[in-house]
Amino acid sequence: MKINKELFSEDVLLFHQDVRNKDELFATLNGHLQKNNVVNDGFLKAIKKREENFPTGLNLESGVGVAIPHTDPEYVNKDQIGFISLNKPIEFKQMGSDTEKVQVKMVFILCLKEAHKQLDMLQNLMTIFGNSQMVKNLYECKSKDKFLNLIS
Repeated sequence: MKINKELFSEDVLLFHQDVRNKDELFATLNGHLQKNNVVNDGFLKAIKKREENFPTGLNLESGVGVAIPHTDPEYVNKDQIGFISLNKPIEFKQMGSDTEKVQVKMVFILCLKEAHKQLDMLQNLMTIFGNSQMVKNLYECKSKDKFLNLIS
């Protein structure tokens, strides 16, 4: 299953970034998303709160940790997915767990205006995450064109 590449703005595809923690990661993504009028001023606080209460880290069979943070549609101005790969992993809590940790190297941040679209997108991403070679290719990607070709 592929994802509509129109949902990915080239301005919010960030490759092999250095961030120290989740706060810095979310601030970086929020800055790019706000600059492109994807999210409103309440987004950063909402995404942090939701991640704390409903963790989104996943440890994939490929050995790569990913996170798919998202929040309520009221903080979103237009449908978009942001992506960031990290040089060094940062710690997220495992989805569905209060204690397990995941060392995350890639983040897909979902900014969707309709709640039902989030579930569809999560299912599409899970299909991609089940393909170890695809996950490896996405992580190694350093070009926006290559990323968009892989994802669509």
